[in-house]
Amino acid sequence: MDALRTISQTRKGAKKLSELGAGVLISGCVQTSLFAFPLGALQFTVFGNVKRAISSVVGTASGGVKGTAVAITSSACASLASCAVGVPQEILKQRLVTKIYPNFGAAVRTIFKEEGIKGFYTGWGPTVARNLPYVVITFTTFNHWKSMELKKSEETSLDQKTSLKFGMGAALIGCLATQPLDVVKTRMMTQAASNLVPYSSALNCVKDIIKTEGVTAFLAGLPPRAAYIAPLWGAQFLLNEKLTRKIGEWNHKRSSSSLITSSKGVTRGPSPGPGRNAWVKHKGVVWTVGVPSGRSPNANINTQTVLALKSIDSRLKQAKTDKSKIIEATVFLTNMKEFKGFDEEWMKWLPSGCGASRATVGVAKLANNDKVEIKVTVAA
Repeated sequence: MDALRTISQTRKGAKKLSELGAGVLISGCVQTSLFAFPLGALQFTVFGNVKRAISSVVGTASGGVKGTAVAITSSACASLASCAVGVPQEILKQRLVTKIYPNFGAAVRTIFKEEGIKGFYTGWGPTVARNLPYVVITFTTFNHWKSMELKKSEETSLDQKTSLKFGMGAALIGCLATQPLDVVKTRMMTQAASNLVPYSSALNCVKDIIKTEGVTAFLAGLPPRAAYIAPLWGAQFLLNEKLTRKIGEWNHKRSSSSLITSSKGVTRGPSPGPGRNAWVKHKGVVWTVGVPSGRSPNANINTQTVLALKSIDSRLKQAKTDKSKIIEATVFLTNMKEFKGFDEEWMKWLPSGCGASRATVGVAKLANNDKVEIKVTVAA
């Protein structure tokens, strides 16, 4: 499909599929497809790490203006980093499809011999101009939809069907928004396939297309581009969500299976950070704290209480006990006027017939600007 897109976007004078033969549809596909692994790895790794780094400075932001700004910045960095791999991939793939070179080996040797390393980055400007908005739009759209869905479902990750649906939808929006830029990028990279005078620049390319072919030429290759780009990115987002969740579960099991037990019989759960453990067990008693992890910036007291109680359930399960054995609880609220909202969720959470010695304390501020934090003591 990508080969069809490239052929339909080339300049007048270039050979058509009927002249090139059906073989060009898979020309060099194995070698150029291998670029997809480092390309995808760079995009998702840079996006995730930049987002984490920014969030550590400005605070967790899963939605709203701040969340969108963080996603845009992170995806822009991901796009620029991936161009180091993406541009050579596009050069080789498109020139093999248009039969400028007979095979992958000849393409690499000829480009390196005649143009050097910079030859693999011909059309860098138009490619960045296409990739940057495309990746920003796609990642930011997916991130926004994901944040809204997790807020609504109160889950920590997307299911496979939703990941695929959001990934394909975000990719199609990015595809439509950057279609004219894609045509310019292809034209700049495949000029040798036509006998016409080469474009002097991307701007010259745009002007020439409008003058000689009309603005509809910027829609060339849209159907095959959309046909491959939606499932491609849908699969990437689906696998990224699935593997991130599986690796997280694997790490959790590893940490749970290697719990630290001191010589005095104190067992400690996984460490969420320096100087802390998720829970501590000693002589048949478990202590732990619940916080509203994964909340949206504007989550109300009810939602934050539900998330905090959910984290307590998870930690008690690790310690091989549960809320039915609760002994004592200390609740910290930043606004005592919201006690009613907290208490509603607390009563829903407690099993029938189970109460606790509970105290509620008003505090000026909690970590991450949370509204509630709950410390409990439970029998093992």
